[in-house]
Amino acid sequence: MAKQVGIIPLIGTIDGINFYMRKGKPVARKAGGGFTGKAIKNSTNMERVRENNSEFGHCSRVKKIFKDSLFPFLGKQRNEELQGRLMQLFIGIKNADLTSERGQRQVGLGLQHTDGKDLLVGFCFTSFNLPTETGFYDAISSTYTFSDFSTKGLKFLTGATHLELQLGIVVLDLDQMKATLFRSDVVRVAKNAPPQAISFTAAVPNDANGFQIAVLHYRYLQDVNGAFYGFQELKGFGLKVVGG
Repeated sequence: MAKQVGIIPLIGTIDGINFYMRKGKPVARKAGGGFTGKAIKNSTNMERVRENNSEFGHCSRVKKIFKDSLFPFLGKQRNEELQGRLMQLFIGIKNADLTSERGQRQVGLGLQHTDGKDLLVGFCFTSFNLPTETGFYDAISSTYTFSDFSTKGLKFLTGATHLELQLGIVVLDLDQMKATLFRSDVVRVAKNAPPQAISFTAAVPNDANGFQIAVLHYRYLQDVNGAFYGFQELKGFGLKVVGG
């Protein structure tokens, strides 16, 4: 086993070399011998590695700006499992780019294909995966609607009295490599509330350029004399892509 040398770590198997993360650090293993950073940079036999390295770097940058834009929902949590899943998500979307040459495939072009969008919609950031069977996202109005929302079946944490929901729209501008989050008002639903229709609209400026990705944020709350306190543990909140 060897440490990876370079600015951007690799994950996957390339030309018989296994690149992976071990205890948060990028390492690599190759049967029958090792390799050097110089060989990866210069050897003609490593051209495929360099191509993957370039695309990996692009996906890593997109992942960072996307995740950073969601700070109001995700906070400062350090979650290596989520980082890995997000990386695999954007690598898969990049692979949906069927027009660019290998080594130059891009997330933005992948999002223009149905296969790329299908990978994105439904992605859940935490283990708390809120059922959205009755939900519908209207991209024209930036509105998400539950036709018949119910808290029945949800496993409320001890002390939780409400569920709070909020729609967020991430405008992912890959030309400028920036992402901006726009949010709706919050809606709070009591634990024993009857099924009801709920609608959220996030105001996105007309001059906001980029791919619009809708995410639904939800968390348990405790009502203490009219003041609401949110649960911070991973089982207490969630975030899910509901439109793109």
